[in-house]
Amino acid sequence: MVNNINYLALLCGINVGGNNIIKMDALKTLFEGLGLTGVTTYIQSGNVLFKSPERDK
Repeated sequence: MVNNINYLALLCGINVGGNNIIKMDALKTLFEGLGLTGVTTYIQSGNVLFKSPERDK
């Protein structure tokens, strides 16, 4: 059995001042498409919590 590890991605410079707008549901879908689980975004900040069995950071 593989245990998933919790990770946090801090994407800087998106959704700031009306530039580089990324919708959080699209960002969540992108992370899920990469095979990551438990994907949660935090407001419109670009911060993403997710789980992965990968141990190589």
